[in-house]
Amino acid sequence: WIYYALLKGNDVLLITINTAGVVIETIYIVLYITYAPKPSRMFTLKLLLFLNFGAFSAIVLLCHYLIKGEVRLQVFGWICVAFSISVFAAPLSVMRTVIRTKSVEY
Repeated sequence: WIYYALLKGNDVLLITINTAGVVIETIYIVLYITYAPKPSRMFTLKLLLFLNFGAFSAIVLLCHYLIKGEVRLQVFGWICVAFSISVFAAPLSVMRTVIRTKSVEY
């Protein structure tokens, strides 16, 4: 979302709220990595490196070099919306498991 706000230009509110979100999420991830057991820590670090540097870099580079002008902003906006929906929809899979098994211990 921060890259989207920078593409859009002069969108201080979008940059501010997403910067705050990045700071909070970074603190959470650092605490998790600090206190997680070693297998979980390594899995999280691998996933973090792949998604943040691999996937995000690919999206930015593809959007930057293959799509131009106003269309780039619109495409990147839809990518941001898709990621936002997936973030909020992901816990629903856990809820489905709880409802299906009728237990919170799965």
